[in-house]
Amino acid sequence: MDDVEYSMNLIFELSKEHKTLSKAEVVACLDAEHIPYTIIASNENIMIVKANIKEEEIEQLPRRLSMTFFIDELLFSSSLFLEEIKKHAKASDIRKKGSIAIRCRNRSKTFDSQLAIQTLADVYSEDRKIDLENPDIEIRVLIDKSVYVGLKLAEIDRRQFEKRKVQHRPFFSPISMHPKLARALVNLSLIKKDEILLDPFCGTGGILIEAGLIGAKVIGSDIENKMIEGCRKTLDFYKIKNYELFRSDIGDINKHVGKIDAVVTDLPYGKSTTTKGEGIKQLYERAFDNISKVLKENGRAVIGLSNKDMISCGEKYFSLIEKHEFRVHRSLTRYFVVYQN
Repeated sequence: MDDVEYSMNLIFELSKEHKTLSKAEVVACLDAEHIPYTIIASNENIMIVKANIKEEEIEQLPRRLSMTFFIDELLFSSSLFLEEIKKHAKASDIRKKGSIAIRCRNRSKTFDSQLAIQTLADVYSEDRKIDLENPDIEIRVLIDKSVYVGLKLAEIDRRQFEKRKVQHRPFFSPISMHPKLARALVNLSLIKKDEILLDPFCGTGGILIEAGLIGAKVIGSDIENKMIEGCRKTLDFYKIKNYELFRSDIGDINKHVGKIDAVVTDLPYGKSTTTKGEGIKQLYERAFDNISKVLKENGRAVIGLSNKDMISCGEKYFSLIEKHEFRVHRSLTRYFVVYQN
């Protein structure tokens, strides 16, 4: 594969599982892969960016993303008027040859998506075969307050995250976070292949799995031996090779590791987690302090907190980049905060 760089407008079809995380994850992945971009448009359904991107980078992005469905090349956007859609379709250039299929995601309550599909089919099938089973080209239509039409470049394999849910692992805790969320947090850290990511409260290893699968070297510590042994079984089960685990209190992690490129961790919360009798506020203070000592300059720490008031505690040691509120259930809200050293 060559290193030809293309300038194109990309549509990221976003999951609506979370109001802010899906867009932040796209931005973080573009930054982590050093892809120059400008955000053109963004709403709860899509993000459109103008990017200078190479073919191998187009392939790398879907391997990282967890809260996106598809990546498309934008052909055009339009109002919901069929004549305007038809005009733009006739003017758009589909360079690739072969059969086509037209797929649609309609998030408008008033617009008939079949009318848009038929209008596009009338234009694009003039000199092409329609093949709904195995097309050479897939045209994707996204409808909300406007119509966005693009060529599918990649589909994110979201089934893989379901297959890695806790009940499928050799060792797990019922409070482990979903793999999609763990992957998004790893991406927010801007970790790159072969860089070092630390989870100093690694528990059953959910964050380490996701970081390891995108090629990072992962280091995990926990105060409980049973967690370390269980985490080892899990990492081996998913064939993560480049890892290191050790038992340690958060106050002693600098005795085990040098400078780390990124830290991603979900700090203990609630009665079911082990704090060895230590108060949550004191534990969080010690965690922030000691994480700041091992994180490299300008490195990111992505930290899950159970208390909104603790966000400012982290700002004693780091610069605050962004924060994301995540409602687990009616009585529990988590705050995932991105800091920079």
